[in-house]
Amino acid sequence: MQKKYLYGLFALPVILAACQKHYISEPSQATEAALVAQSYANGLSAEIDIDYRKAFYNLKRAYHYCVAFSTNDNLVYTDNKLENFIEMGTIFTRNQDGRYLSKVTVEGLRDKKTRLTLFLPNDFKYPKSRFKDDIQWALGKDKRCNTAWNP
Repeated sequence: MQKKYLYGLFALPVILAACQKHYISEPSQATEAALVAQSYANGLSAEIDIDYRKAFYNLKRAYHYCVAFSTNDNLVYTDNKLENFIEMGTIFTRNQDGRYLSKVTVEGLRDKKTRLTLFLPNDFKYPKSRFKDDIQWALGKDKRCNTAWNP
């Protein structure tokens, strides 16, 4: 019993550190228009096999658990909107100054086919890696970020 307890104490910091790479509050842009206009590769986009509503809710949950955070000095929060009448969902991340860190959109293309587009500042470190994360989050395949309980 004591060995299991000690293992848990050592495993917890590793789990927490794994998600910390998403906790950033810079680089940013002052407006949504500036973020989109000056985004890495004019936005990274892919078609994924999932309904846009399900992708939106999966992303919303993942952003809540693995992107949004607050400390004494920094804050990152999400703002989101699902517009069923145009089959589109949008999630923004913004920092404590209201500046835009990212924008992700999901657009329904046809039955269970969605276009995911991620806009990140041009000087964002590792944008392709973050894009891969967003795809996994949209598909609900990241056990760390898509679950109700997140250590």
